[in-house]
Amino acid sequence: MTNTAPPANTPGGEPAERYRYIGFEVFPKHAPRFWKSDAEAKQYLDRVKVGGGESLLNRDFSLLQQEAMSRIDRIILTVTAVLLVATVVMPWVGYETAGKAEISMSWVSALGTMFGGLGTAFGGGLWVGLSALLVLVLMLGSPILGVWILMSVWGKAPSAEAYQARLRRPLSYGHFLWGAGVLVVILSFAGGSIPGYQDWGLIDPGEKYGIAALMTITSFGPWVAMAMGLVAGVKSGDL
Repeated sequence: MTNTAPPANTPGGEPAERYRYIGFEVFPKHAPRFWKSDAEAKQYLDRVKVGGGESLLNRDFSLLQQEAMSRIDRIILTVTAVLLVATVVMPWVGYETAGKAEISMSWVSALGTMFGGLGTAFGGGLWVGLSALLVLVLMLGSPILGVWILMSVWGKAPSAEAYQARLRRPLSYGHFLWGAGVLVVILSFAGGSIPGYQDWGLIDPGEKYGIAALMTITSFGPWVAMAMGLVAGVKSGDL
C-alpha cells in the first residue's frame, strides 16, 4: 500500500513509511529528533537509495553512547560479590535449645559438619541427602563466585564486548546458587529423618526433618548467599 501524501516530517517528499524511525519521527514527544536538519536526513536517504546502506551517524542520546557497565552497576555488583565472599564469616546454623542455650555454627564449622555428615544424611533419606549436597554447593559456591565476580568487574578487557562477555559468565552462575537454595527448601517439604536429630536440644525435635526444622536451624548466611546469587543471575540477563 502506497501513501498518497508523504509524511510531514519525511524529507524529500518520500512516501515510504520504512524511512521513518520509531522513537524519533514516529514518537517525537518521547525522544529528541535524530536528524539535525532536513538536509542531513535527505542526504542520508539519498545514500541509502543508491546502495550505500551504512552510516556512522550517532547522537549523544543514542544507546550506542551508553557505557557497557555504569558506575552504579559496578557498585551493586561489587557489594554483591563482597557479600558472597563475606558468607564465610557469617553464621549458617543458629537456634535456641530447649534449655535456652544459643547454638551457632559459622561457615567453617557448618562446612565441616556437612562434609562429615553427608553419608549420614543420605542414610536418613534420599531427599535429606540431596538437600545436604545442595547446601554444600551453596556454601562452596558463594565465596568462589564472589571472588570471580570481583575480578571480572574490576579487571581490564581489550573492548567493551570482551568485558561484557567475561562478566556475563560468573554472573550467570548466580542462578545456580539461588536454585540450589530454592531446591533445598522444596525438598524439605518431602521430609525425612536425621539420625541423632533428637539430641540437638531443640524443643520437641522428634526424628523428622522438614520445612519447620529447616527454618528453625537456618541462620542468615544461606539466605544472604541465595539473595546475592539471584542479584548476580538477574544482572547477567542485562549483558
